[in-house]
Order: sequence, then structure tokens, then C-alpha cells
Amino acid sequence: MLDGSSKCLQPRRRSLATTITAVKFSVTAVSLLAFGTAMGAELQRSCIEPPATVTDMKGINTKHARATAKFTEPDIVKACHEGYVAQGSYPSPEACISQTKNQLLGEPLIVEANCISGTLRLGTMSFKMPVDTNCVSGGIFAAPAFKMLCPKYRGKVENQ
Repeated sequence: MLDGSSKCLQPRRRSLATTITAVKFSVTAVSLLAFGTAMGAELQRSCIEPPATVTDMKGINTKHARATAKFTEPDIVKACHEGYVAQGSYPSPEACISQTKNQLLGEPLIVEANCISGTLRLGTMSFKMPVDTNCVSGGIFAAPAFKMLCPKYRGKVENQ
């Protein structure tokens, strides 16, 4: 059966179109897999607001990288029970949840990065990498957002 007469030993021939379609499918699958790992990620813009859940990402590692996150009810409930929100000004976690939901629920948080120049816009704040990772400067939130949008950035992201 090693004479080449067996069909199972014949090489499979594919058309160029079939090969291109298979490659496109593989690239799309890998892109979706990578995107899926970022979904559920959180972004935060302030030490007194809860984190928001990432709902969309585009242009990773480009000069037009962008992520959109939204404040969800689970984000707010978790924050009010774990102290992300300035709980001291609320009589209870329930009051925190109620007021914070009225202020933030469904509000989009937009983050844009230029992965070439090392800049980031987080809400209304702008940053140039490297950033100080503290709450006062906002760098504590800018650094993780930049790393998420620009994972291949070769420069320094955080000051030590």
C-alpha cells in the first residue's frame, strides 16, 4: 500500500481560496480569543469611583487604540461593599449603591492610547508615559489602561 495507490496516502490539495479562507478564520479566531481575555477587565478613573467593566476594545498596539467601559450595577454594588467608593459619606452601603447608581450606571468611560508616542487619555485626563502610579496623579489607573491597550509598547510605562 506504499505505492501511492491508496487514497489516504495521497496529499490533500487545497485551492488558494480555501487556504486563504482557513487563514482568515484562524486569525479571526485568535483575535476573538485575545479580545475575550480582555473582556471582563476593569478600568478606573478615580479613587472615589468604582471600576467600570470593559465592553469594547479596538486598535490594540496602534496609535488609535481605544477601550470603552461602562459602570454596571455589579461594579457599583461591589465597590460600595468593598470601599472603592467614598463610603464614609454614606450612612450605609445601600445608600452608597443607590446614589452611585444614579450618578454612574451605564455611563461610558472612554480610554484612548497612542501606542507609538506613549500617550493616553482616560476620561478627561491626559498622560504621557511613564507615569507615577499614585492616586493623586491618576497614574495608578493610567498605567494598567495603557498596558491593556498597548501590550507591545517598548518604553517605560511606570515610574518607580
